[in-house]
Amino acid sequence: MAKFIVLKNGMDYKVFNFEGNIARVGSGSTVDFQLETAGIEGDLFFIARTPSGYEIERRVRDLMFTINGVAAGDRTLLNEGDKVGFLDYIMIVKYEQQEQPSPVSTPPPVPEPVAPKPIDQGTAPAVPIVESKPEPTPTPEPPRPAPKGTARETMIIDSQSLAAQAQQARSTPPPESRDRSAAAPARPEPPAARPEQPKASKKQKITPVYTLCVLTGQHKGRAFEIDTQEFVIGRERALRDLVIDHDEHGQPEMAVSREHCAITSTDEGLYLTDKRSQLRTYINRKIIEPGQREFIAPEDIISIPAPTGEVFARLCFRGQENFAPMSFSGPINPRLIAIMAVVIVILTIALYLLLR
Repeated sequence: MAKFIVLKNGMDYKVFNFEGNIARVGSGSTVDFQLETAGIEGDLFFIARTPSGYEIERRVRDLMFTINGVAAGDRTLLNEGDKVGFLDYIMIVKYEQQEQPSPVSTPPPVPEPVAPKPIDQGTAPAVPIVESKPEPTPTPEPPRPAPKGTARETMIIDSQSLAAQAQQARSTPPPESRDRSAAAPARPEPPAARPEQPKASKKQKITPVYTLCVLTGQHKGRAFEIDTQEFVIGRERALRDLVIDHDEHGQPEMAVSREHCAITSTDEGLYLTDKRSQLRTYINRKIIEPGQREFIAPEDIISIPAPTGEVFARLCFRGQENFAPMSFSGPINPRLIAIMAVVIVILTIALYLLLR
């Protein structure tokens, strides 16, 4: 049995309980799960039960739907907790396993008491066996002092032999002390551990609403979906969502930083933060200070002055990608107008003097 929780525009909408083999989802009188689909009548997709789980099959060719933020094909297997996005709906898949009754434990059988066998008259009575303990060993008596008046043994000390032994001990050279460290073979030192490479952090996936359309550089003409909570731009290939200027041409101090800037998705919208980069980040030709957080909206132009060429990208809604050339309009500088007027006057006087 499966449960499909449907959200519309992020709010609770419906819950479908599915126990059969196939269900039709769409609008009209012939479908099993009714949805409000403006301009689309009939079946949107089927939900079919397979031995591996539940499978979704698209029935409208132009209908685009995603699974966990990734575009799906015509037939895709659904796993527990998958989020299916289509139109303005999000459908969450929940598998419910049927509880199996727990086996009733039976108590172990009680052993029956064994009755003693009757003793025959010809059987001899049992005689208890008495273990013999070993006899304790007698402790030796301490030496008793000699009684008074008894003659003691006299000890004779040979002074010449003692002097000869002392002279021999002085003349004997001490034994050689061998250097164990020199005799022992040198142990090979273990190889130095390699520095750990930065691992790609697991980022929180979101349903893509915006795309970043690259207008110049190595990714010109490509659209990158902002499908993570923090979309990072930089040159580190293992950690970034959009990699630019990976080859700094031998000038690392002039290269794009590993984490140059990041686009953060919030409930209020999108914010761009400069990650204290070396080359700075610009929004519509306005410089963003290091660590500064700036609000961005669709049609804003983000630019990074990379050594291989300045990279421009336009923020767009998903499905409304725009790769048109950039146009920055602003107030005319009065100094520029005055300089142009002076140049025109000088050229006019010079032409008059030449033709005179």
